[in-house]
Amino acid sequence: MVPPSEEYNNDSRLCAAYDLEVKYLTDIFNIILNVILGLLVLTVLVVAHEFGHFLVGRKCGIKVLEFSAGFGPKVISKIKNGIRYSLRALPLGGFVSFLGEDEDIPDDPAAFNNRPKWQRLVTLLAGPLANILVALVLTIGVLTIFGDATPVVYKVDSGSNAEAAGLMPGDRIVEVNGKRIDFSMEFSSSVLLAGDDFVDIGVERDGSTIRKTVALSEKADGYKYMGISIVNERRQFGFFEAIGLSFKWMYLIIEQTFVSLGRIIFAGKGAADMAGPIGISTLVGNAVRTGPEIFMRIAALISISLGIMNLLPFPALDGGRVVLLGVEAVRKKPLPRDKEGYINFAGLIILFGLMIFVTYNDIVRLISGG
Repeated sequence: MVPPSEEYNNDSRLCAAYDLEVKYLTDIFNIILNVILGLLVLTVLVVAHEFGHFLVGRKCGIKVLEFSAGFGPKVISKIKNGIRYSLRALPLGGFVSFLGEDEDIPDDPAAFNNRPKWQRLVTLLAGPLANILVALVLTIGVLTIFGDATPVVYKVDSGSNAEAAGLMPGDRIVEVNGKRIDFSMEFSSSVLLAGDDFVDIGVERDGSTIRKTVALSEKADGYKYMGISIVNERRQFGFFEAIGLSFKWMYLIIEQTFVSLGRIIFAGKGAADMAGPIGISTLVGNAVRTGPEIFMRIAALISISLGIMNLLPFPALDGGRVVLLGVEAVRKKPLPRDKEGYINFAGLIILFGLMIFVTYNDIVRLISGG
């Protein structure tokens, strides 16, 4: 006969193992669900980008062969007005295919490469512009419906530069180096971009604006800090005020994007933190399930990032193709098609290698729980 205490221990171990298995399966399900939701949102943003190319290309008289949401096998396909519209099985973005985009068709004026340079230019720029417009609409919606956070000092570290300068908990930060602060992220970027070892801070305290000069210290990762913790207090905006501030919000995002790129390219800092499709999809999936405000913010951030990244003068990206168009304008004739193909292929190889690197980072972070 098994002693009651041993039988109880066996039952406890079985329950613990069962709970662990359920938690493990739940975690896997949540990761998969987040990735799927994120990929769907990313696909919508990429399709918006491609729709920009599609719409302007058609207006410029360029013949469209296919407009597709997704890649891989066709799930739904319909031809209308000579254009194939497709929904494909893999939600990994989308594409628009123009006649004569990758080959010479000299006898067809509707071919992409036979159109005037200005029409090709605006068609190339229309994709990034579409992403920026999507981000603008989302940002106006966020600021109008939910408002945004303004930075308030929550804690001043003992012995810190901020304490020495006289900053106090409850101070509302309204200026950095004479620049008005409307958003919490604006404060962070202003300190990050401060070129000196000191920063002038304007704070509201007891109804008055007080200005303090605070020395900055640098962390091992290269970021600057002054020794304060910030709490975000909600501020509401009217519709027309939100329209104006949305441009400022987007400018801040673009500014921070280029700062981050510069740190990666020139200082080698932050490369390990770069997120790929899995990481971004997980982030977006979490945002979808968190609520509409966080989702709209993340979607706007990713949309504007897609637009800006595609404008970079790198082969295979829209910006790289704009550069080749500029070379064509200077030479008074296009590059030989094979040379242009080699340039774009080299760019694709580098981008593919970068994709492998960031995807590896994503997987490592998922496994480690980071």
